[in-house]
Amino acid sequence: MLLSLDEVRIKCPKCGKMVPAMRYCIYCGSQLPTVQQRPERPRPTEAPPLVPPLVPPPVQPSPATAPIGIEGEVANLMSNISALYTRKIALFKMFQSGEVSEKVFLKLYSEYSGKLSDLLNTRVRKLEELRRRLDEVDRRLNEVALSIEELSVRYKIGEVDLSVFSQKSEKLKIEQRELEGMVKSIKVCLARLEKLLGDKTPSEIKNMESDLRTAYEAIKSMVSEGKISGEVLDAVRIDVEETIAFLDSLIRDRKEREKALKEELETLHARYKIGEISIEEYEKRKKEIQEEINKVWS
Repeated sequence: MLLSLDEVRIKCPKCGKMVPAMRYCIYCGSQLPTVQQRPERPRPTEAPPLVPPLVPPPVQPSPATAPIGIEGEVANLMSNISALYTRKIALFKMFQSGEVSEKVFLKLYSEYSGKLSDLLNTRVRKLEELRRRLDEVDRRLNEVALSIEELSVRYKIGEVDLSVFSQKSEKLKIEQRELEGMVKSIKVCLARLEKLLGDKTPSEIKNMESDLRTAYEAIKSMVSEGKISGEVLDAVRIDVEETIAFLDSLIRDRKEREKALKEELETLHARYKIGEISIEEYEKRKKEIQEEINKVWS
């Protein structure tokens, strides 16, 4: 689809810019109203009647605030998700150590779990929205690129003069740069949304998983001993086990790598003890393996 004079353009209800009548605004990303009827527009006089000339979209100020707003919104969402995981684990540890009553524990745990569930659903919707928006912006970029190519051909064959060519070409290139900026911003947001707990280091996630697993096992023992009500454990069991499994999935490759290196270290020690390798070889390789282990969680 090439850009033409009779292309429908509507005013975005949010940012106020005149944009192509697509599903979402190419500048701020807001959903656009459905166009029921194409508006009447005058025909151009500068080009032959059988071939409508290219007319680029109106020049608009650079939507610098749109990508920043989107990125800020996504960063805030992912930060809140991370904070709620941290709070739930901290609360679980407090309950295990006896610092909070069963009633308060269940109230806060339910509150945090509900908020986290809402934010995770928001994350899924945002992923779907940004993927659709990326598709639309990519399509528009292709249209603009074709319009630039067509305009160049019209200029070279003498249909438009240098002044018209320069003016229209510059307007198209401005829109092209703006769209490319939006593509970059959307991809940054998608990458952040796809990586849960992306603000945590592997070591921090490992500690979260270890703390939750340890506290969970301790609480199960307390229930068996009759120290706390089994109803508390029943209320959180599924959620806790799913959280432990989720945290473990984020670091499983690193845990397996660490396990393999420790087995290699143990084998190395055995080779040294039975005299297969010298003390120099043993110490050198031991240091190398230990450095690799340290890098696993860096």
